[in-house]
Amino acid sequence: QILGFSCTSSTRFCPNVPSEITCDTTGSIVSWDLSGDIDDQITFGITDPVGTNKTSDQNDVFTAIKTGSTSFILNFTSQIEFDNSLTVTCTDQSDPNTNTNDDSCTIMIYDTPSTSPTIPVPGYTDISFNSVMLSWNSSAEQCIDHYNITVTRNNMNPVDMISDTTSYVYPIDRGVEYCFTVSVVDGANRRGPDSMSQCLTAEVPEVPVIIPQPTNYPDDPDNLDDPVDVFIDIEQPDSSRPEVLKYIVIHDVNVSITPNTITLPSPTTTTTLTGAIRGSVYTIQVQPSNTLGTGNITSTTVDIPSVPPPIMTSMFSSITMTMPTSTTPSPSPETPDTDSGGLRGGAIAGIVVGVIVFILIVISIVVGIIIYCVVKGNNGGVKPVYDNDQ
Repeated sequence: QILGFSCTSSTRFCPNVPSEITCDTTGSIVSWDLSGDIDDQITFGITDPVGTNKTSDQNDVFTAIKTGSTSFILNFTSQIEFDNSLTVTCTDQSDPNTNTNDDSCTIMIYDTPSTSPTIPVPGYTDISFNSVMLSWNSSAEQCIDHYNITVTRNNMNPVDMISDTTSYVYPIDRGVEYCFTVSVVDGANRRGPDSMSQCLTAEVPEVPVIIPQPTNYPDDPDNLDDPVDVFIDIEQPDSSRPEVLKYIVIHDVNVSITPNTITLPSPTTTTTLTGAIRGSVYTIQVQPSNTLGTGNITSTTVDIPSVPPPIMTSMFSSITMTMPTSTTPSPSPETPDTDSGGLRGGAIAGIVVGVIVFILIVISIVVGIIIYCVVKGNNGGVKPVYDNDQ
């Protein structure tokens, strides 16, 4: 009687990989039957001691061993040609009257790999001056014999390497772009699809873009002695070069405060410089650095206006929206802000509007007077004609 049989209708085997099927019985007279493309039988009798090994006469890929008095294992190296073409049966011949004296299954081989590994972007710890450590996530495939790594240099001359693990160290040269893909290869040398390509240019960082913005103006725009801040935003261009480790910011804003060199560790890309004087022009430089070295310095200037740009924009907007459409406007200047010691932005805007309206009124009056004088002068210069003036 068969008590246990490890092969079922859903069991799959990897090609060219040592495999086994176990069979546990109640008796000690057992045969392994191979049918299909191979027709053979391996039989164990009562006199065969535990540990006995036997090999198929038809195909030496199949060997059987008696592991216990009633336990047997069939060992074989699965091959693609076995797929759906070979049936294995374990029969307990000790009691021919038993209805459950055999069990069988058809050998099924896994299909060609259909999924690919995932290669993350190499981090700066994976890159040295002369090599890169590639790593990838293990594929979900069941039958992985090894991985194939394909490398191209500057989109030319692809080269294939083999790795038995999920990592590979590849030598690199400065200034060269390398692109990597990885695929799974099974025991039958069947190769799955390539992963998404990851590219790396072995070079120092590209020149970043500096975006300075004056900010934090005091409430009193007329007090030029009050300093303002300069907000710095650094934008790094997209690139296949190793990621930036740090930014070195060199500036001349408020040179009385040291240091004038600031280091921003990655991923920080913003900082605020204090002590800028309104009406001044400053120079700001940024130098990026990665694991391969320090890149070129980029430089920009920032002009600190006396009046904050948002207030200036609001003032011009107010002028545009409140231009007079009649000759009877009633401008009302705002009251000076006594708390701050001067006029606020709103008061300045009101005064400007009032001045413009006043000028327009004066021009209208002057034009009216001129027209009146011209008309009157023409009437006074015409002599009337009477009937007796003959």
